[in-house]
Amino acid sequence: MTRNGLDCATKLTASSAKTLKDLGFSYVARYLGNSWKTFDAAEAKIIHEAGLKLISIAQKSANYPGYHTKPQGIADAKEAEIYARLVGQPAESAIYFVVDFDAQSCHMKGILDYVDGLNSTLKDYKVGLYGSYAVMMAVKDKVDYYWQTFAWSKGKVADHIHKHQYQNDVKVAGIAIDQNDIKKDPGAWVEAAGPEPSAAKKEDEIPENHIVKDGENLTVISKKYGLSIDYLAKLNHLANPDFIYAGQQLRLKGMVPSVSKPETYTIKKGDTFWDLEKEWKMKYGTLNRLNPDVNPKRLQPGQKIRIK
Repeated sequence: MTRNGLDCATKLTASSAKTLKDLGFSYVARYLGNSWKTFDAAEAKIIHEAGLKLISIAQKSANYPGYHTKPQGIADAKEAEIYARLVGQPAESAIYFVVDFDAQSCHMKGILDYVDGLNSTLKDYKVGLYGSYAVMMAVKDKVDYYWQTFAWSKGKVADHIHKHQYQNDVKVAGIAIDQNDIKKDPGAWVEAAGPEPSAAKKEDEIPENHIVKDGENLTVISKKYGLSIDYLAKLNHLANPDFIYAGQQLRLKGMVPSVSKPETYTIKKGDTFWDLEKEWKMKYGTLNRLNPDVNPKRLQPGQKIRIK
């Protein structure tokens, strides 16, 4: 058992990644997607250059029983695969999806349906699942990788898991992290897939724009100019990088604005302050302090709360 893994919602810099490595961590789990807590290709490079192995998490909410259905599994797998390609994640590595609530026996059918949706859709990557001991036992032999949390597990640890999250909300090097035991190879990745550095072109060799030709996709275009898929997608505001069309004009040069944490959040069905604080690595009671006029026991879908 090796206590050398962590997961966090904080974007890592070269300095913080090096500090984590120096403190003895070898594995970092970070979120795929396009929000304040997700990583991009540049951060993946920073993590790898620090000597850390990267583990990908795909989580939108997944913190209430009604979330987990087969259609949702299909949708989550499609979206995760797009973002994994954007950051250069190599095929055959793992993407961990999430069951982030105290799942009971009556919820397991929905979770198994969700897993069925993941397995039927995710082709280039391996399916991992995060959840309690009960969830790990319910999905045994149904996914490729298993990540158990101590939460809701009543002290039990499944024998077949790859990772065990044993402590939440620990401050290390100024970063709020969850600590993990890495029990066996968790499907991490150590370098991005994509063109070799020699394929990159000099700035003056790259035109301002590119007109998409028949048969071209973003991977082909990124290799042609030595640019990352992530950069091109963000520069051109592509919600789905898989969908570009012949005749479309793509920008090849420009600044990509960074994604910052929003000031407010719109409550969704099943949200609780406790779950949101856990997801965002906030100290317990932070949302109560920021929203003194909101009754946390009567949250309504569509209600806006302050998160900064």
